[in-house]
Amino acid sequence: MERPSFFIDFEASGIAPDSYPVEVAVVSNETVYSLLIKPARYWTHWSFDAQDMHGLTQDHLLQEGDTPHAVAKQMNQLFSGQVLCSDSPQDGFWFDVLFEAADLMPTFELKPLEVFVGREAASDIYRLLPTTRRHRALHDATALMEACRAFFKA
Repeated sequence: MERPSFFIDFEASGIAPDSYPVEVAVVSNETVYSLLIKPARYWTHWSFDAQDMHGLTQDHLLQEGDTPHAVAKQMNQLFSGQVLCSDSPQDGFWFDVLFEAADLMPTFELKPLEVFVGREAASDIYRLLPTTRRHRALHDATALMEACRAFFKA
């Protein structure tokens, strides 16, 4: 069983096939990385239900977000050669959408928790997550890291 070191989470514009990432965060023992993502011109899907969950508006992303290219380039520099752990296979979709829009190949990997620890251990770790989630990438990535720490200490 492999212990993940880096934990990633995305927030998105919705859950439709044409939705896109709006925020990404990566945490480890030494790292706290979090950025808002400005929508690419062709990213048009917007769910107000998703907005209600994460609290990010389109205007906020346009004003405060970094371009997909800038985010992907910075992530490549920071996490090159690493394997990042997510709590949802859906994060792999947002990861792909981000790097496709950036027209870059990732220099690191993203894998769901089950790949690291197996299905049974992942279920045990998921039970350690807070029952009320804040739906912000940094909070959710940190919660996953803390649940993994608690599981491995037990």
